[in-house]
Amino acid sequence: MHRFKKIGNAGRALLLAAIIATALLSMVAAKPTLFILGDSISIHYGPHLKKFLEGTVDVEQKQAETINGKKFSRNGGESRRVLAYLTEKLEQPGFQPDYILLNCGLHDIGHDSVTHQLKVPAAEYRQNLEKVFTMIRQKKIRIIWVTTTPVVDSIHNSRIKELQRFAKDLAQYNQIAAELCREYEIKTIDLHDFTAKLGADAYIDNVHYKEDVRVLQGAYLAGAIEEIIKEKYQLQQ
Repeated sequence: MHRFKKIGNAGRALLLAAIIATALLSMVAAKPTLFILGDSISIHYGPHLKKFLEGTVDVEQKQAETINGKKFSRNGGESRRVLAYLTEKLEQPGFQPDYILLNCGLHDIGHDSVTHQLKVPAAEYRQNLEKVFTMIRQKKIRIIWVTTTPVVDSIHNSRIKELQRFAKDLAQYNQIAAELCREYEIKTIDLHDFTAKLGADAYIDNVHYKEDVRVLQGAYLAGAIEEIIKEKYQLQQ
């Protein structure tokens, strides 16, 4: 304390500035990282989400890549594909984001127009998510789950003939995911209900959204993610 007094007002000011600068640099260095893994809806809102989180969170989005000879597209696809991808991706030494923003479900509920069979039955969907959640948790990565966006039967099935989707299936699969998120204590962002409030005019085709809606989805997710990260920081204090 006596040594601090001897440096004078100018010295104390410089020392205080240095302390603040070090703290700010430390905060920048500690900026959390987030990896987006989802279907084409996430591909569309991803750039907007990244822009809204700029300066707060470092965002990376899943890209097309080949891992151990296995090819994966940008689209996360159904839960089987997400499980296969993460089985390979999580073994890469350099892959260690703080958070994975995760969703799958829209591809799982597709019905073949000939056989009418679901692409991924509900029981398998549950099992796949359990495996995915467990694998991610074992790597000490936090999961933020995003609910699957709405399906409007009359819009989807009048525009796409080779693959049918139904809101009742979506509700069931979102419920399965919600139950597992509670069990695994995973934070959830309800993009389904947020998007549903925007109405049927939000669609540009069977399930995808107009650009202004994608911006709104990105903004909504960014706000929710910031709150989740802030809560984690406060709990650590």
